[in-house]
Amino acid sequence: MTLQKNVSFSNAITTMIMHPMHANAQGSVHGGELMKIMDNVAGIVGFKHSGGKGNVVTARVDELVFIKPVKVGDIITCVGQLTYVGNSSMQIMVKIYVRDLTNYSEPEIALSSFFTMVHLKDGIPASVPQISPVTKEEEELYILGERKYLENKNKFSK
Repeated sequence: MTLQKNVSFSNAITTMIMHPMHANAQGSVHGGELMKIMDNVAGIVGFKHSGGKGNVVTARVDELVFIKPVKVGDIITCVGQLTYVGNSSMQIMVKIYVRDLTNYSEPEIALSSFFTMVHLKDGIPASVPQISPVTKEEEELYILGERKYLENKNKFSK
């Protein structure tokens, strides 16, 4: 019997305010700063899913899409959700939502991406539990994740 976990078990969310140290001289937050936050959240999702044993490293970042600029003073919320699991790899959808508190706006998606994280033990890829999608959204993301996983695997196995 293969160990399985619910997708929601590994979800991770972090919220923070953007400061001048995150931005350029015009007050726009550097894309690299936002990517670092996304990578950290993806790592937390992978670490939680792998049971906190060994290490989790970034193997791939797909489709990083910048949708809305983030400015100094904005509140961001970064959300990571497991979408698909291979043997040792985990595909994680990560989104950053931005909220401008000066006009009480609703959060809007600022960035979106898929991260592939690999679980390592002693530097060698190690297996992770499979996932059990529960909701319709989780099932749809699982199908998308499986398709992306197979496309990438076929692309680089040649």
